[in-house]
Amino acid sequence: MKMHTKLLGSVALSTLLVAGFAGCGDDDTVAAAAPASSATTISPYTRVAVLAQADATDADIEAVADKIAHYVTLTDETAADGHAFPGGWVIAGANKSAGGETYTTEDLLPIPSAGTAAGGKSRIVEFCNGGYATMATNTGRFHGSALPCEVSVHSDGTNIYVDMLNADAIFSLFFTDLSDAEKVALGPVATAVNNEIRELVLAALDDTTVAAQSPLVGTVGTTEAAAAITAAIPYTESTLAMGPEFTQTQIDNEVALKNPYIVFEYTNGGAGFVTGVDDKALGEAIIATMGTNGTDVYNNVPGVSAGSGWKSARPDTLAIPGVRVIEACSGKYATLATKLGNEYLTALPCEITVLVDENDPTKLTISFLSPNFMFGTMFQGAVEQAYADGKITKDDVIQYSTLADVVFADLRLIVDTAIQNYDPTLTLQ
Repeated sequence: MKMHTKLLGSVALSTLLVAGFAGCGDDDTVAAAAPASSATTISPYTRVAVLAQADATDADIEAVADKIAHYVTLTDETAADGHAFPGGWVIAGANKSAGGETYTTEDLLPIPSAGTAAGGKSRIVEFCNGGYATMATNTGRFHGSALPCEVSVHSDGTNIYVDMLNADAIFSLFFTDLSDAEKVALGPVATAVNNEIRELVLAALDDTTVAAQSPLVGTVGTTEAAAAITAAIPYTESTLAMGPEFTQTQIDNEVALKNPYIVFEYTNGGAGFVTGVDDKALGEAIIATMGTNGTDVYNNVPGVSAGSGWKSARPDTLAIPGVRVIEACSGKYATLATKLGNEYLTALPCEITVLVDENDPTKLTISFLSPNFMFGTMFQGAVEQAYADGKITKDDVIQYSTLADVVFADLRLIVDTAIQNYDPTLTLQ
């Protein structure tokens, strides 16, 4: 396990504290882009860089992801002589302490990927910014399950690729419930997120200056050699759009009619709940019920689908402003998803959020990203294309037709079991 530490200057630290989220930074302000015409298309996935490296190993993929995460962790993105962003970025899972932030390679999520010579694993690097996250959850805390921002590193045996979720597309697809005025206000923020994450990824690959701090402050762990950290990684920048394409007309007339979120509200007889306490405790109960090894779930949750191997990607919940996020992973279903193409990696893992209703603190809420929405929208056309390309069989097509329902049934069973274990007096509204 490798661990890195970034000491923040007083200005950067104060902005993080004002943001109210120990793991993220502040918001950004950019000029609004011209509205897209109805014929202009937008896709959920974007390629950032291509690294020419044949037969990449799992260690090679982790090294690229680690360099990106390492750079973000040890760089003050708000510095005037650096990126000069209004707020800082951190890696999801990073731990905050007075004056600094720590990151370990365990924060890089390994997800099965297709067609790779690297042992079938990619790495997901999740970016967090407190200001942007606060702006998103202020429109409704249930939107928290659309966060954080994922970047994937994967290989097809010929090259290593760095891809990211297109924040403009995520905003357009997952925030259709906002008023026109809210969309106008937040639209430029999505563009800023795209630009800043791309800038950070490319800067990390280019970097020859950021070296590990040793000894690590207040932590236990080892780091790779400073020479490896400060070696630039050659790449070719890409702006390739991948996945389904949507026009604004389709988003307004089709996607907006579907709900990306499945929300369940619970009460405890009117006593009320406390943000940061009850949501965290229930989130931890869900993780304990699911386990983190892919086997405990069978003992803890009888009835989950065979071979699913559900586990929490992290031992703790992710803290997003007003929300606790649990990332549920199934090797079986992730393999089926990425069999359709590695461009879909950043749509994983499955997000479950726990929150205290901001308008009614007598309600403790669980919000899922709807598997049916995810497969029907973020994977739109993928099964048909994979079958046409000979990647899957007719039997596979049948299996994919029920996959979303199976995934949701498993997740709901896990959550129901966790609630019974945590507090059987909670009542579903």
